[in-house]
Order: sequence, then structure tokens, then C-alpha cells
Amino acid sequence: MSHCSVWSIGFDEVAGYTIDRDYLDGDVDKIEYVDTTPDHGSNPSFKPGRMYAGRPVKPDFIPTRMVWRNKDIPPYDFFMLNKLILVSDAFREIVERHEPGVHQFFPIEVMSEYGQKIGQVYFFNICNRLDSVDPEKSTAKKGKLFWDTLSGKMVYSKSVIGERHAWVDKYVSSGQFLSNAVKEDVVSAGLTGIVFNARTVK
Repeated sequence: MSHCSVWSIGFDEVAGYTIDRDYLDGDVDKIEYVDTTPDHGSNPSFKPGRMYAGRPVKPDFIPTRMVWRNKDIPPYDFFMLNKLILVSDAFREIVERHEPGVHQFFPIEVMSEYGQKIGQVYFFNICNRLDSVDPEKSTAKKGKLFWDTLSGKMVYSKSVIGERHAWVDKYVSSGQFLSNAVKEDVVSAGLTGIVFNARTVK
């Protein structure tokens, strides 16, 4: 990872408003982690339904069908629905190319409001859990649990991140990150719905 940035991720409602969408089955609040060994940081006991703790989850209760209520605008390549990040096959292929077999992609059929299948997306579960902030190089302050990202400069550790391309930082609120290599491929492919925010890595 030679580039000076890694990227935190957010969401862009491309339509300019939130398109109505819902799951047709499953129960996100009951999704369980495979490994619930305690670990200090976000969701330290890995309680069901608390997503993005950086560990694999069991397939039980994961939705398999959803409805997208807009006939003119297809599902984006990257969007969120009820705590789950949903991605297109194009996004899945990029992540798998850089970090094969690490993260989970659960297929979800996308239906129109009239019951017709209009596509497929994947629940993207990030399965790397890191403490990736470098406390020696950062000037931001850390609270009882999370870093206060507005209190100073945040610098992420190249040595801790290593060759990982997607990860959750257990001490950063909403701390889902992608490598520069993944970001460049997503931008080159013109994928929709994702927002990137540069973060310094040394």
C-alpha cells in the first residue's frame, strides 16, 4: 500500500432523494456473528443485529429478497438499507479481485413493487477488524471508546493495515474503510452510490 491515503466510505442518494426500498424477508436484528469471543472496541460482545464489527456472520436471518420502488432508476452499486451495505456484482468483483475470499457477499434478489425481478445485489459484510489508527502520529484525542475524529489529525497505520483492502476500525465510529486500490477501481468503473473521504496513512 504505497499511496498516502486510505478511504472511509459513505453513501450518495444519486436520485437526489431516498428511493423507497424494503426487505421482503429475513430479520436484520437477529443476524448473529460466527465468533463472539469478546474483543474491546465497537460491539465488544458481538451482539446480534449490530452490524459491521469486522467479523463473519451466519447466513440465518439475512434477507434474500428486497423491493426497490422506482421503475426509472435502477439500484445503485452501493447503498444502505436497514444497517446493511448492499452492493452490485461489479463492486463485489473489485473487492474479490484485491482480497479474494476474505469478505462475505450474500445475494439478495431485487424486486419491483409489482413483483418482478429487476436485479440482484449483495449484502457486503467486511470481515477485517483492526485497530488501525496510529496513536503516535495522530493528534486527535481518543475518548473512552472511539477516537474523536474532529479533535485533531487522524493518521492510519500502514503497517497495521498491511495488504488489507476493506476493514472496520473498531475504535472509529462508522469506521468502514477501503484501500486506495479498491477506490481507484470503483471510480474507474463509474460505480454509483459511494462517497469516498480521504484519510492519511503512514
